[in-house]
Amino acid sequence: MPSSINISSSYNLAPFLLYFEKKGIEWKKVAFEYGFPEDLKGSNYWLSSFQVMSFLNAMMRQSNQNIGYDVGRLITIEQISPQLLDQFAQCNDLVQVIHRLMDVMPTLNNYVVVWTEKIDDKWYLCHRGPYHPSLPGYDQAEWFRTFALVSLCRSYIDNAWDPASIYMSFSSHLAKGYAQPLNSTALYFGHAFGAIEIPLPNDFSAIHWVGNQNWLTDINALISTYAVLPWFNIEWLSHLIGSSSRSLQRKLAEQGQTFRCLRDEARCRVATRLLSENLSPSETAWRCGYNDLSNFNRAFKGWVGQTPAQYQRQASK
Repeated sequence: MPSSINISSSYNLAPFLLYFEKKGIEWKKVAFEYGFPEDLKGSNYWLSSFQVMSFLNAMMRQSNQNIGYDVGRLITIEQISPQLLDQFAQCNDLVQVIHRLMDVMPTLNNYVVVWTEKIDDKWYLCHRGPYHPSLPGYDQAEWFRTFALVSLCRSYIDNAWDPASIYMSFSSHLAKGYAQPLNSTALYFGHAFGAIEIPLPNDFSAIHWVGNQNWLTDINALISTYAVLPWFNIEWLSHLIGSSSRSLQRKLAEQGQTFRCLRDEARCRVATRLLSENLSPSETAWRCGYNDLSNFNRAFKGWVGQTPAQYQRQASK
């Protein structure tokens, strides 16, 4: 399997192709225009993620349908990932599912980050994908991801359940022309990340496996997962694990570590891998948690002694 973050399996398109055929929407001509193989439906191919996103964006425009929402709300756990189906087999309620989801997502190599967070004193299942919001089809990918997660939650709450509120990270103008997906749900746009309000106990603990025996290993795993979020800091991580920032700093110091060092090491690992795979410095910056390229350039040079462009040129030799 190719390792590049810029590659998507054609199997990821299967639910969309099934949707097009059920709706009588012609998709093969558009697929050909975007350079997809003729037997796209029958075999697995590794496709450019840009191709995939652009194809879905073109299909949305051609059909005038909110494809991401429609497919997301109909998809099953098995269609999302057979691995997830196996992981959820032993779960009995939403709390167990959320814990399992947060445990397994970093292992799926899909670069989607999920976590739980309280917003206005209500619990939300939050998510952020790997693509920059300027990429065509970004909104359709987020519609799909949002309502695939809603479908997952329904399986453990009630099939008729709708979240009271949903946050989307793209602008509201991209949702114009579509019917309100859920009449009882308040939709908010332009948020920093996607989020779904979910019914969790007030004392819910997002991270349940950080223990004393392998404490530093556990913390490092969390930092490696969430360091790519632009707002990631020690206060945020402390909230996630149910600790205080002062207590976390003290425990790290006892291990001879600092939060900043571990965070920067995690971001550096991601950045060097992406640059080695020919992702542009600007896209790499965004995927490593930097909204400003100059800040990323400065940070990266501090890590490796070269600018991202210099590192990329050397890596390609």
